[in-house]
Amino acid sequence: MPSSRYRWVILVLAYLCMLGFAFPLQSLPPVLTLIIRELRLTHTEAGLLMSLFALPSIFFAILAGSVSDRWGPFKTGVVSLVLVTVGMLIFAVSTSFLWLGFGRVVAGVGAATIAIVAPQIISQWFREHGPGTAMGIFNTAMPVGTIICFASFGRLAELLGWRIPMVITAMISTLALVSFLLLYRPSPNPSKRVVPEKEEKAGRPLVILLKIGLPIWLIGFCWMWFNAAVISFSSFAPDFFVSKGYSLAFAGFLASLLMWGSLVLSPVVGRLVDKVGNNDLFIAVGGIVLASAIYLVTRSTNFFFPMILMAIAVALVPAPVFSSPSRILEPKNLGLGFGILAMASGTGMFFGPYIAGFVRDKTGSYEMSFIFLSILALLTTVTALILRVKMKRD
Repeated sequence: MPSSRYRWVILVLAYLCMLGFAFPLQSLPPVLTLIIRELRLTHTEAGLLMSLFALPSIFFAILAGSVSDRWGPFKTGVVSLVLVTVGMLIFAVSTSFLWLGFGRVVAGVGAATIAIVAPQIISQWFREHGPGTAMGIFNTAMPVGTIICFASFGRLAELLGWRIPMVITAMISTLALVSFLLLYRPSPNPSKRVVPEKEEKAGRPLVILLKIGLPIWLIGFCWMWFNAAVISFSSFAPDFFVSKGYSLAFAGFLASLLMWGSLVLSPVVGRLVDKVGNNDLFIAVGGIVLASAIYLVTRSTNFFFPMILMAIAVALVPAPVFSSPSRILEPKNLGLGFGILAMASGTGMFFGPYIAGFVRDKTGSYEMSFIFLSILALLTTVTALILRVKMKRD
């Protein structure tokens, strides 16, 4: 198959890999209420289970990005998908908080690398062919996985127990692994070259991190605030809606509305980013709309309007974030750039749910937790505006 057509196969492959990330991450919130009841966990411990999944990204993402640049996406991707599958199986058979946490960490190590490899191979294949459009399509994988989990896993867990959704998640990761083994092909224009030994030493990760430039770090901070707010809200939204009198199944449906906007609008936003640029403005608008929507949840009795508003906000940020590295970085540093984004995302996903759960335990309600999350969303806008000023000066 010609390269011009095979890049769409690569996009489908990256999409499957991202589902292998989305399902392990979002399979927990719809069944969290049942796990809390069965194992008698506090909300702080429940939040920590979400946070532990993101913990490896903080420490290993940049290293994984550098490894992917040097070893290539194939070896890195295979190892990461194996780790996700093993981690989810450990979680599915666990009977204590300790083993649950261990399973989340193992799966998180693999997921941290998937979050780098999947967008990296898209950037390599679509660098000259509309990366914003490709990333817009790619970023619907997270909402698809989230919607399926939130719409079905709660009901399934009520009927068959919370462990069955975890086994299904491990099977999806296995499917992504088999697809990667069969379908992956290197980019026809790889950014590899032979370099002198001195230049190779100068290109080591620590040196590159110091020279890679401020814009990618600012984009990383935007991604950190955004993920801290969105993942924390989606983690506790089903339990919040249950506390308001809704059934577990309907609470999962309400929480899933968060991702419907991204599913529908993300490709459109990606296309707009290709046409008009201004990635920073899309991110800034998404942050302030998200902050407003989360705050409205604390003041509403009918939750449909703030959830729809939140869905629109969530669609505005991922495509501009993920299409930025290919615009501002050299091809040889793409893995490292996506490693910075993965580390930032992991940092947000680690501290966000843990603090939100801690505040819930201390106050006895979710109001202050959600106000905290709205402040995090607002920081996305502030950082994006700083990025805009920096880019204009340069």
